Amino acid sequence: MKPNQSILLTGAVLFSLFAWATPALSEDDGPAPVQGPDTLFLTWYGDPTTSIVAQWLEEGVPMPLIEGASDDIPALETPKLTGITIDGDFSDWEGKGLDAGYLAGDEGLVYDDADLSAAAKIGWDDRGLLILVRVKDSASTESDDLETLWSADSVELFISTGVGSGQRYQVLVAPGVTRSAEADADTEDARPRHWQYDYRSDRSGGDVKFEYASTAVEGGYVIEVRLPWTNLAIDPAGGERVGFQFYVNDKDGEEDIKNIWWHPDNDANERPESMYALRLTEKAGAAATARAKVVRHEDNARLVVWGDTDLAGQTVQAICADKVIGETTFYEKRGSAKAKIDLDAAPEGSRWGTIHVIVDDEPVAYARPLRWMSVSRPEISKVTCDKFVAKVGQAPSTSIDTSVTPFGDYSGMFLHRVEYQDLNPDTEYALKIQKQEQTTTHRFRTAPATLDEPLVFAEGGDVGIWQNVAPLHKVAASWSPRFGLIGGDCAYGNGRTPENWVAYLRLWREHMVDPEGRLIPMLCAIGNHEVDGSFGQPRERSPFFLALFGGLYPEHTYAAIDFGDYLSLVLLDSGHVSAHGEGQRAWLNETLAARTDRQHLFTAYHVPAYPSHRDFEGKYSALAREHWVPLFDQYGVDVSFEHHDHTYKRTHHLTAGERDIHGVLYLGDGAWGMSPRRVATPKERPYLAKSVSSSHVIRVTLDGKSRRFLAVDEKGRAIDRYYLDD
Repeated sequence: MKPNQSILLTGAVLFSLFAWATPALSEDDGPAPVQGPDTLFLTWYGDPTTSIVAQWLEEGVPMPLIEGASDDIPALETPKLTGITIDGDFSDWEGKGLDAGYLAGDEGLVYDDADLSAAAKIGWDDRGLLILVRVKDSASTESDDLETLWSADSVELFISTGVGSGQRYQVLVAPGVTRSAEADADTEDARPRHWQYDYRSDRSGGDVKFEYASTAVEGGYVIEVRLPWTNLAIDPAGGERVGFQFYVNDKDGEEDIKNIWWHPDNDANERPESMYALRLTEKAGAAATARAKVVRHEDNARLVVWGDTDLAGQTVQAICADKVIGETTFYEKRGSAKAKIDLDAAPEGSRWGTIHVIVDDEPVAYARPLRWMSVSRPEISKVTCDKFVAKVGQAPSTSIDTSVTPFGDYSGMFLHRVEYQDLNPDTEYALKIQKQEQTTTHRFRTAPATLDEPLVFAEGGDVGIWQNVAPLHKVAASWSPRFGLIGGDCAYGNGRTPENWVAYLRLWREHMVDPEGRLIPMLCAIGNHEVDGSFGQPRERSPFFLALFGGLYPEHTYAAIDFGDYLSLVLLDSGHVSAHGEGQRAWLNETLAARTDRQHLFTAYHVPAYPSHRDFEGKYSALAREHWVPLFDQYGVDVSFEHHDHTYKRTHHLTAGERDIHGVLYLGDGAWGMSPRRVATPKERPYLAKSVSSSHVIRVTLDGKSRRFLAVDEKGRAIDRYYLDD
């Protein structure tokens, strides 16, 4: 074997999740701590000058556990090791460590052993968690781009202070065994490379540090890692529990990427629950021979178990509180043994706890019940909306009960919503929310019906819930914008992670409050990370986005919203649920034709027609240029806000892709929180007038017929200014 060098990494933090405190507004003049819904936000489904929609999320009321049940999850006993050196040589692991056991892909898919398979061992010492992964891979391809190491041969590792803890980070390691033909490095000199994501809310441990090494072996490679305890301020005493998960990624030529992973859920980057619990012990426990999860099946719940093929034919039981709540037999499927158990319902008014999967009286896996099985609807709040005065003392308006509906079909959270119509334009209101004995007051403004004074709004996309979000929100809020426009990829919930929406809305609620203490409404277009499957999916695959914004998109995922007679925002779907052509193109033609008299006619959507990072000939960029750009040119669109690339760009004015002073300005490319990517230069792509690799938010100022644009980074530093006079 051919060892590569061992690397001690002291990396700059790439992402960090902020701790959330509940913000507040008082009933008198000036911001003060509030005890209101920490996910409260405002939006519009109709006329922004005379209406408002207030919404917030709330956990359902937990049902009591049945007698004898517990929510505690089992932990895999992980031994303390000595004599381990992070050098990529697996010989010092002989006879040591916890055997990770069963690894497979989606639905228990097991690939040909030589094509993609892996074995892993886990241990710990006084310095950190130790991991050894030995991968068999018949063909090797690695990404040249550090930011996309996950898209080819690599190993991803996730560690937290406990299952479900937000105090966690992610490490990616590419082995350096081979690089693509385009790589600068010669194959013989290729080295292992890394990337990292820091989701920690508490960064008192300093920057993330870790050691890793790789070794090329016959038919594959070995990756060895130490994740220091200091990163998470863990004292590695006996009995300590940590959360851990890992994936192995494989790319063979032009084939789609393949993956295998350990814990049954492969979304640990989004959900800290998607990890196994490790207990730090002196001796190793048993390997994991199976993995299990509870899924929704029609209106009930089903336990699905995958495991090693030698389980085929054996009886498997689902047990909770010493009660058998389901039983079946394993059968062979996709290279694994598989079992499906329809679970008995818990007694009325109660819920199951952790479900243990038993074979021959021995536990082989466990599963947590789905949240929707364990909660009931929260109480309804009463909301009033009245004109704001400095000292609120006048009689309140008629109280309206909120509607309370499930947030998606199985999140276990509920969406409160109240809509107000017939408000006055350009007027400040006090929104009072009463729940039980507590009343909180929140202020907002309706939009003006005419553009008699300059109007400011904030624009961007690709937000997320990580390090740069809060600083950019604070900068944007300092402008006292009338609203914030997000051009897709809001919470990075991917249509399946409601917890990300909770975190996203908390950040908005905390920081998108103007200097006078007023809430700033949010408008959103749909992006690929709003949809489970990213592109070409039915509406049902975007349950959380459409739960929040479906009133603006009742039939289609594109809409227009008009501010008096001076501003029209045309929000489009760049192929995520609705195709660019067909009905959306016909609608766009009619919508733009009816708004040619607007002083300011803007479009906003996610995937750019004129990208600054991705391939110019990318499928969805090409579709935008084919179906939309000719209509933008025909009807005199002033500005198109584009996103998705995680960069900042401003194009020249373009008509049919060519420079034309009377053409459309394309602005944005989306990095309101997400880490910026490398950007193409104007020399490389002549349609670009300005391009910067930077997180940013854009201040848009409408002043009569003129428009001013200011793009700033998370520290408030200007990265671009542009003035556009009609």
